Amino acid sequence: MLRNYFLPAAFLLVAVQSMAQAPSGVPYGKPEPLELDLFNIIVFIVLPLVLIAVYIGFKRKNRKK
Repeated sequence: MLRNYFLPAAFLLVAVQSMAQAPSGVPYGKPEPLELDLFNIIVFIVLPLVLIAVYIGFKRKNRKK
């Protein structure tokens, strides 16, 4: 009986919190494109690719064991 009421209540609370996260009276700035200097290239392109490659390597290594 408790399960029948818990799940809808949890979804309702999550929905209320997610709507409360966006304030309506705050002015937003114009988004600017990312500058492609060396630091941004390393952080936003190279580092994620290295992390993906390491993750795939660990998954393959664990699968062989």
